[in-house]
Amino acid sequence: MEKGKSVSIRPPGPLAHPMFRLIWCGAFLSNIGNWMENSAQNWAVVTQVARDRQAFWSEILNFADFSPALLLVLLAGVITDRVNVKRYLLLLQCLACLLGALLAGAAWMGYASPMVVIAFTFAEGIVWALNGPPWQAVVPALVPRSLLPRAVALNALQFNLARLTGPVLAGFVILHFGIPMAFTINAVSFALVIYAIARLPAEAQRPAGVERPLLGDMMTGIALVRRHPGLRRLALMLCIFMFLSAPLQGLLAVYVTTVLHGDSRMFGLLLGAIGTGAVCGALVIGRIPSYYPRHHLIPLAMCLACLAILGFSFTSHPAASFGVLVIVGFFYMLTLNSSNAATQLLAADPNRGRILSVILLCNQGALPLGHLFAAGLTHFLSPVMVIRSTASVLLVVAGWFLLRREPAIDAMERRRRRFGVVAGVWEALTAQSHRPIPEAVKSDMAGEAERPNDLTPHG
Repeated sequence: MEKGKSVSIRPPGPLAHPMFRLIWCGAFLSNIGNWMENSAQNWAVVTQVARDRQAFWSEILNFADFSPALLLVLLAGVITDRVNVKRYLLLLQCLACLLGALLAGAAWMGYASPMVVIAFTFAEGIVWALNGPPWQAVVPALVPRSLLPRAVALNALQFNLARLTGPVLAGFVILHFGIPMAFTINAVSFALVIYAIARLPAEAQRPAGVERPLLGDMMTGIALVRRHPGLRRLALMLCIFMFLSAPLQGLLAVYVTTVLHGDSRMFGLLLGAIGTGAVCGALVIGRIPSYYPRHHLIPLAMCLACLAILGFSFTSHPAASFGVLVIVGFFYMLTLNSSNAATQLLAADPNRGRILSVILLCNQGALPLGHLFAAGLTHFLSPVMVIRSTASVLLVVAGWFLLRREPAIDAMERRRRRFGVVAGVWEALTAQSHRPIPEAVKSDMAGEAERPNDLTPHG
């Protein structure tokens, strides 16, 4: 390089930081195992009950998986702000590994009945409900704040790469080696993430010894979200979105057996289709113009996800179902990743765990209620009509969120400008008023400001 010449070097991304990279790889392998186990749990329950009860028991399984979040995620956020996060995460991951190993042992001995699988799913749900806030709270300690949105996007990418890979592998493993082998692979997949957590630096730990009542801390988190208009809108949107979109995944195994007449491989491929779309979404989200605000992007992605879910409910051919589910996964990922990034940027460090726990409650806590609601609807409607009706309601609500946006999600002030119906829809889709003003236009505007008014008498 010649002296005096400068070279533009792009700032390193989150994966350039060794601890983030190690945690990322460990979580990726662990999530592959978790998705394999999730697929095997669904298939184990659906294939052991009568056909007319498959939809009900499938939704009960999913309710058992996510219901602990309703009771524990707020408590998990308070604990996160009080304890040594490294030791706390290490304990939780070891417990999850132990439960996975016990479920695998029960399956190898022939004891994996629907009720046994549901019981283990509920126990694992307790661990994951406690794991959510500390896992998210540790990320800001691993990368600079300027890289936080990219770190959140990369975490979403690895989760959805696992969501793509795990179910496909599970379908193959279940068909050729049986359900117990899928459970066993999940138990083994925890090794790297446990090692990675054990290597976390001191900066990623929080000191213990906070002397505040637990209940008061939990209510503080709720109050912080309720008082902030951006966090309040994020919580409301996530709660409704997760509640009404839950039937799609909860009834997918039943849809495969009753509508598409497929086996475990098809179920794995369709779950993988959602992951494929989510991976594409994670890759595309970094290319969305920086001026395009999240308070536009999130409700727009919700609307498009609803349209795709509706389209899926009309498919009867595996190829068409796969293609539509890719679209579902794409906009599902844009919704959740953008919401998570917005929350991380709005949450202050002293209250991060409590705020994240409230948002996680709206996210994960709404899922079991959605599954339970869908289980009740299966007594009156077919699985196809349950998916179709809940998606239709969600589309109407998401459309309202899109037209009544909340700028505080991006820490922006509400604008006084009013739009007509057509202009309002165009603004909602394009965020035209948020585009930066080109330098040439700025110069023209400055020139106009300096030019004397024609009505002003001269000299």
